[in-house]
Amino acid sequence: MPTENQMKDMKQNSIMGSSVTEGEIVCVTGGSGFIGSWLIKLLLERGYVVRATVRDPDNSKKVKHLLELPKAETHLTLWKADLAEEGSFDDAIQGCTGVFHVATPMDFESEDPENEVIKPTINGVLSIMKACAKAKTVRRLVFTSSAGTIDVAEQQKPCYDETCWSDLEFIQAKKMTGWVNVFCLQDDGRASSLEIR
Repeated sequence: MPTENQMKDMKQNSIMGSSVTEGEIVCVTGGSGFIGSWLIKLLLERGYVVRATVRDPDNSKKVKHLLELPKAETHLTLWKADLAEEGSFDDAIQGCTGVFHVATPMDFESEDPENEVIKPTINGVLSIMKACAKAKTVRRLVFTSSAGTIDVAEQQKPCYDETCWSDLEFIQAKKMTGWVNVFCLQDDGRASSLEIR
């Protein structure tokens, strides 16, 4: 039996007729966040049918801006999913040709960054990758990092690119938590990414 969200997609298909079959279905995780919201706006403008995952689709304060986007009524559905819940992205990803993973837990004040930020992030990515493999329709997974990995400096820059790295001395002096701290543990003079096996 189809889930409520799958019923929404089916209803959407019957409303939009042939235009839906022309638009590819993609999933955007972390849809209510800054990057996710902008990505959804651009995807809708380009005719994609977007399944946006959010922690609470009924929280109008967090999702109202998405529902007001042009084409949202016919091309956007919201799906409940949480990085901390294994398999919670499966239904949203099923049938999609592309997945944009931009969700990330951000808590710079966490007393337990290992369990509140790092593990949910890693396990969430793995869960999303498994959902993509299970779906058998996903041709591409785009994984973005968090702005928190580079936007950590005393003096903010107007523009960041791949040559920008966080200042490790500043991070260590401020005793920052989460991913920023993990990068510091590399301790080779500049931040580097983690290898997940």
